[in-house]
Amino acid sequence: MSQPFDITVTNPKLSLDANGHGETTFTVTNSSSETRQVAIKLTTINPQHKNWLKMEGESEREFPKDGTHQYSVKIEVPPDKFKGRFDFRLEVYSAVEPKEKLTQGPSVTVEMKPVVKPIATEQPKKGFPWLVAIVVILVLSNIGSVVALWQLYSEITKTHQELSTLKDITSTAKSKAAQAQEKADTAVSKADQALSTADTALSKTNQAMGTANNALSQTKKALKTANIAASKANKALQGIERYTDNSNGTVTDKRTGLIWLKNANCFGKRNWKDANRLAKQLKSGKCGLSDGSKAGKWHLPSKEEWQVMVNRQYRRPTLSNATGTGKWSEGNPFSSVKSKSYWSSTRDDSKSAWFMSLVDGSVQAKSKSAKHYVWFVRQESKL
Repeated sequence: MSQPFDITVTNPKLSLDANGHGETTFTVTNSSSETRQVAIKLTTINPQHKNWLKMEGESEREFPKDGTHQYSVKIEVPPDKFKGRFDFRLEVYSAVEPKEKLTQGPSVTVEMKPVVKPIATEQPKKGFPWLVAIVVILVLSNIGSVVALWQLYSEITKTHQELSTLKDITSTAKSKAAQAQEKADTAVSKADQALSTADTALSKTNQAMGTANNALSQTKKALKTANIAASKANKALQGIERYTDNSNGTVTDKRTGLIWLKNANCFGKRNWKDANRLAKQLKSGKCGLSDGSKAGKWHLPSKEEWQVMVNRQYRRPTLSNATGTGKWSEGNPFSSVKSKSYWSSTRDDSKSAWFMSLVDGSVQAKSKSAKHYVWFVRQESKL
């Protein structure tokens, strides 16, 4: 699906300097066919990282058709508090509807590499050449020549040992520094993998939300089509005389063949479970019935049966008279009709069901524990 804005960035991978500073620039172009007022936002997975980002200029701007704006983003990371990588991106939102995201830009990876400081090696201090002075004195004085030579040899040997020890210390320090660098590289690699996994999860979540939104849109279209079809069906049936009072407590809908209880308020208001129970128990001898019907033959009207029953030309209630040429009135042909809500037998989900409003002929869903009026119906051939 095309997006209304094109977003590019100069540096998708940005290495910060030793002070933790860096900068990159986003270019945003309005590729839609209309002028838009938008708000620009910078987003990160970790909210702390967002504090290190600063966008130059106004975040809310007007974009004419094919208009382009640039946004410079400066990054300032405290080098003593963070080493590794993090991602951020620039997103375009509607300034009129702040929660409406119009376009999501590419990710920018920011890296703060660990700095391994070299270990300073203390060089042996050069002092006064006492050995040379002693030798010169001994030679000049011609006293203890052999002793002087031995002392000179001992001093040279000692100095050689000290230099060898210093070399070993330096070698050990370099080895530890190399190990520390290797561990730092491993940690950075693991952090990259974790960020990649998070990006993948975020992408899948966005895809799932898109699928859900498409499904919701299709459902709304289907409901609209069903309502249009019901309306056309009602118009097609306008020429048929609508109801016949059977003089036995029932009324026949000649357009559908359904037989309705003449008394539309025999049981008052009930919850959905009680309404279904009462429907199964209804039989001839109750609610003015003398039609010979048996228990188990009556039921709550389905949502579809309700939609065919009502006539939306009228309001309060949305029912016609027996001939179908005017609005219902008491006893013509039904009695005790309420301009209220009546239960249907159709479930919405495990906790709710649909009901018909005889105020305007709309169908809505509500909790099964709610109380609405009940009105029962049966098939013509089932007694």
